Amino acid sequence: MNRGSQTRKDTRPRPMIAKMFKSASAAFESASKSMVMGVALMASTLSAVSLPFDEAIDFLKQKVAVTTTSFRDVWDGAHSKMFMVAGANKKAIVDDFKSEILKALEKGTTLEEFRAGFDNIVKRHGWSYNGDRGWRTRTIFETNLRTAYAAGRYAQMTEPDTLATFPYWQYHHSGAVHPRLQHKAWDGQVYPANDTFWSVAYPPNGYGCGCFVTPVSRGGLRRMGKAGPDRAPDLDQLGTDQPLGVDGSFAYNPGQAWLAQTAPGPKAVSADDATAAAFVRSALRGKWPDGSWTPVAVADKPMAKFMEVKPGVEVRLSADTIRSHLHHSEATPEVYAVLPKWLAKNGRLVRDANGRPALVGRYEGELYHAALKVVKKDGRQEIYMVSLRRTNEKALRRNFDIQGL
Repeated sequence: MNRGSQTRKDTRPRPMIAKMFKSASAAFESASKSMVMGVALMASTLSAVSLPFDEAIDFLKQKVAVTTTSFRDVWDGAHSKMFMVAGANKKAIVDDFKSEILKALEKGTTLEEFRAGFDNIVKRHGWSYNGDRGWRTRTIFETNLRTAYAAGRYAQMTEPDTLATFPYWQYHHSGAVHPRLQHKAWDGQVYPANDTFWSVAYPPNGYGCGCFVTPVSRGGLRRMGKAGPDRAPDLDQLGTDQPLGVDGSFAYNPGQAWLAQTAPGPKAVSADDATAAAFVRSALRGKWPDGSWTPVAVADKPMAKFMEVKPGVEVRLSADTIRSHLHHSEATPEVYAVLPKWLAKNGRLVRDANGRPALVGRYEGELYHAALKVVKKDGRQEIYMVSLRRTNEKALRRNFDIQGL
């Protein structure tokens, strides 16, 4: 697992920590100072959680700058691998913003100094952005610093020696004047470090969220008057796959997503991808009943003509289809989230000897076959994807008499 450089050349706290706090909101300042003081006390006996904060800097440096047209283009855990500024559609602009945020982490740039840099970038590139300057700059600045700080702290707290000494983590509300009530309800709760709660609700849990996490030892748990860790809440919500108390695009653990090895195959990146992947996970554990569905693609004009439907008709994936394909090892949430849309745009539309339609195509060296079906219901026509699996050229020649994919 590559965490980047972990070298400690100077063990004194960097000025950027104090400056970063001054530039954030009062609630974030108060809560984060408390956390740093707590960590500083542990640092005398536990070097794994000492300052300076190289891990937060490594987190940001290792991100890949990507262009976007909307904030929905990068969602949830994809933020830990990609640096983006919503609507910045030129790489040079994104690179400049990344440099400004990196300067804030390394040298302690304040919010006002960042705003000056922001203005220079906007002027130099002639970038037109949405939203009020004050709100937009604060959101970019604070969100990036908070997620970098959270990812770096997670990296420190998950070091084997640290986990052995501090097997529990405590959630802390920021003390904001206008708090999110759910975050306030979690304040002071202590859960095992490996509890699934931390995979989706490790703060920050929304824009402006200043909540944070501190490690707790067994002795520390007893001193709190707790016989054991608290029971983590059920974050499942009726009618949605968005976890309780977590804003859209924040249902991930920044550090966990950063440190996870990138596996081969499709990756859910956009909001639509993440929504589809979440539906698949919920369907597999039985949340969604048979007949429930999620859109995974849209028929463009050529596909609509081939399928004999109107352009814009959704391609749907049902919960029962997902559950019926458990034996297909490739039928993962990520595959279902990405492949149908990719095949609809880049694949070949074919029909077998019985006239049944399908999409076939080669994605990252692997051939895939998505079987489709048109369903007429209440005067409407709907497309359902009834299977998605890997295939090979021999099977394609046999079933569809096509070659050369």
